[in-house]
Amino acid sequence: MKDFMFIYRGGDPKWMATASAEEKQAVMAKWGEWMGVLSEKGRLVSGGSPLSYDGKRVTKDGVITDISASEVKELVSGYSIVKAANYDEAAGLARECPIFLHEGTTLEVRAIAII
Repeated sequence: MKDFMFIYRGGDPKWMATASAEEKQAVMAKWGEWMGVLSEKGRLVSGGSPLSYDGKRVTKDGVITDISASEVKELVSGYSIVKAANYDEAAGLARECPIFLHEGTTLEVRAIAII
């Protein structure tokens, strides 16, 4: 088994501020259910965390820019780490991810390199 990172991209940067408590609770319940299934299967390494849509980008030459100006679809909104035999199995696990409840989202699957 290898570790794979699920990188969540896109979504509505205003959702946390505008969604009702009931909407947030319902979405978090879906995430809890999905993570519970992964955990029961022995596939969940880390549930990760959601990330704020604001932040800074720093370049090698010291230029600092505000990433909130980036296109929302490009912004990383969270991550998780799972165990799978290969990319196909990891992608199969990703198919049921609640990130897809939100419009304009994608899930990138990346193997964690062991050096």
